[in-house]
Amino acid sequence: MILRQKILLNFIHRAGGQASRLQLVKWLFLLAQDAPAQVSAAHYQFVPYKFGPFSFTMYQELDALIRQGELTAVGDTDLKASQPRFLAPRLNEPAIEREIERGWQRYGQLSTGALLDTVYRRFPWFTLNADQTDRRAVQRPVAACAIYTAGYEGMQVDGFLNLLLRSGIRRLVDVRNNPVSRRYGFHKSTLAKLCDRLDLEYCHEPEVGIPSAWRCELDTQADYDRLFGRYVKDVLPHQAGVIQRIAGSMSTAPSVLVCQEEQPVCCHRSHLATQVAGITKLEIRDLRVAA
Repeated sequence: MILRQKILLNFIHRAGGQASRLQLVKWLFLLAQDAPAQVSAAHYQFVPYKFGPFSFTMYQELDALIRQGELTAVGDTDLKASQPRFLAPRLNEPAIEREIERGWQRYGQLSTGALLDTVYRRFPWFTLNADQTDRRAVQRPVAACAIYTAGYEGMQVDGFLNLLLRSGIRRLVDVRNNPVSRRYGFHKSTLAKLCDRLDLEYCHEPEVGIPSAWRCELDTQADYDRLFGRYVKDVLPHQAGVIQRIAGSMSTAPSVLVCQEEQPVCCHRSHLATQVAGITKLEIRDLRVAA
């Protein structure tokens, strides 16, 4: 069991062993926002959705914890810890245990309405997609067109999609040859579904990806350089039509070329972006480097 799941279970125990899904999402959102930057990786990431900040990853893991017997569903909304509090998973992280205690003292006794009010007041960005349109305190930004790129390495899908929304992106162009991932949310079908829920257009251009079989023994920058030399020589010259289509997409709406690697220098998208920029004359910007 990973640390963020242990935090979730410990917070349920603080709440007397039972809580609603909505309460859990908001409690853990506030816990993550209050956490020191150096421990932020231990927490869930969030994206604006129907009732403020939401974590698709958390919901997927809640269902997994039910299947594993750690939680029991109570009706349509509540979850109950299956084990007594003294059997809650140990964190062995004193700093995070103190965070949980402080978080419970600050937010644990708030009613659901007061909890939502606190979140909406303190974090107006997350009202962006609220079902109650009168509670939306911000408008969705729209970026100027450029050759945006981004890699999702090290991020949860919620944090990654939140980055795209904050950056004013309207279209995600998946340039992976084989868009599968063991990390929840980044498999093609799941990513397309989540994009649709957030009014982000998803399109897949596998022809400009690198075949998986080529990605072996990439240990040094020299290995990457050889790989990308082969890509520029053996792939891109045969995909002029696809590259032209991508260039058209990036010229008509703020779009981002997406692959796995965080650093552009370690990803083929930088070479693809150079070719697209040559057609469009638009600037190349990597969202995570810029962030």
